[in-house]
Amino acid sequence: PSGMKLMGKINAGNGPCDVLILKDGSKGYIANYQSNDVTVYDPKTNKKITAIQTYEHPTALLELPGRNKILVTHQSDGGMCVISTLDNSVTKMAEYCSGFMRYVKSSDKIYLPQIFAPFIQVMDANTLHVIKQIETGGRPMSMAVSSDEKFGYLANYDSTEVAKIDLTTDEIVLKIKNIPSPRWIEFSPDNSLLMVTNVKDNSVTLIDPKTDAVIKTIFGIPMPTDVKFTPDGNYALVCSQGSASVAVIEMRSMEIKERIKTASNPITIFQDIR
Repeated sequence: PSGMKLMGKINAGNGPCDVLILKDGSKGYIANYQSNDVTVYDPKTNKKITAIQTYEHPTALLELPGRNKILVTHQSDGGMCVISTLDNSVTKMAEYCSGFMRYVKSSDKIYLPQIFAPFIQVMDANTLHVIKQIETGGRPMSMAVSSDEKFGYLANYDSTEVAKIDLTTDEIVLKIKNIPSPRWIEFSPDNSLLMVTNVKDNSVTLIDPKTDAVIKTIFGIPMPTDVKFTPDGNYALVCSQGSASVAVIEMRSMEIKERIKTASNPITIFQDIR
């Protein structure tokens, strides 16, 4: 990130679509959508350790803090999988999730947008059982959580809106309208901004969470999917699936400053801020 240069590649399975590194830095994991497995690799050397078979089309990964577990969701009929970070064993669950998970530490709950169904499921992180369902309508894609963990903001693709959720009651309290094709949503490090990628509209939308009003829409990013802010908040890095690049947005001017070429179809970014 200091030079905004592509440094190298890590060999994965077919169709890698999500990645994470454990908080302790001991292992990295890559969900491979087409080969139906998860690559385990050494983050120090970037060399593959093994591949773990899961259900069809693994999509997203989540580390459960202090539990030596990785959750895997799938865009298929398969349920969730739990990978042990100690021995790489896999437990297949009946609980189903097709979307991108968010963990809320204060309540020890996991929020599971379903992508193909109009609701979010809420899971107890200790028992790994679903305890509640939040009806959202549309097609809930991803969710951002405020630093105080009081509110969640849901990117709802089919409803062309962002829904604000009170995480104390798990109820939708506000809908921010006229946001086209929202796919991913992320808070800036200081929680002063929310950025939403609009995958079909080739744009990103900036929202002020204090007023829940749209500040600006930035166009010119073909098929934006994921976004991450640099830890200092000076830049946002946006995956541009339609142009095989990552757009670098300077947040002071709110303008695209450069585009970093990648392999084709980049869809997610993982930021290692250990």
